[in-house]
Amino acid sequence: MYDTSLLYRQIIADEHWFETMVEIAGNVVDQTQIMSVSADYRMFSESQPAVGGCLAGELSVSLLAPSFTIPRMAFVEPFVRVTDGTQYSEWIPQGKFYIDTRETTNNDDDLPILSLHCYDAMLKTEADYPSTTHTWPYADTDVVQEIASTIGVGVDVRTWDLMTNGYEISLPAGYSMREVLSNIAGMYAGNWIMNYDGELLLVAVNGIPPETNYLVDNIGDAITFGGDRILV
Repeated sequence: MYDTSLLYRQIIADEHWFETMVEIAGNVVDQTQIMSVSADYRMFSESQPAVGGCLAGELSVSLLAPSFTIPRMAFVEPFVRVTDGTQYSEWIPQGKFYIDTRETTNNDDDLPILSLHCYDAMLKTEADYPSTTHTWPYADTDVVQEIASTIGVGVDVRTWDLMTNGYEISLPAGYSMREVLSNIAGMYAGNWIMNYDGELLLVAVNGIPPETNYLVDNIGDAITFGGDRILV
């Protein structure tokens, strides 16, 4: 969820366009170097609505090969802003990702093009549930917070608004954090995703944000980032 500024809303009310920027391992790559950016965020693991999912977001970036060194599993953050050529809005975050694979090829001008495929922190939940010393069973909200702390992310505050049943979770010995989250998601008829600020978010199937929560232009057409709608 992102609260856009008054300036942002003023710019999109008239002729405007969008600019993209990507930070890779703390280095800014602007649109003069970016060839393409595409983000894939899913609410369901299948074509039909289902519950109990832990869905990783994906990001694909192609850019002119930079001069700086990009470490293995480097942190990647895409941003988008709106401009009319004179005024520029704030940069709106579009997720937090880690590089999974990379490939360098040459374009028609024989310039090296680096292609990165990235995933968000949801993949970190594939590890075993951490060893703990507290007493079990443990409150479902405490289990979620423990998992978030283990993988180094926060929890979207909207998650706590949904998790109000106070389920108790038994010791998840032999289970991965993803399996535990999946079980909790099933209890609340929802799925886990990472929001644009890189926080865990539980989304109930009957509570998926309406289209009015997507960025639209002044005539109501959806604004997209790499072909994907921008949720605010």
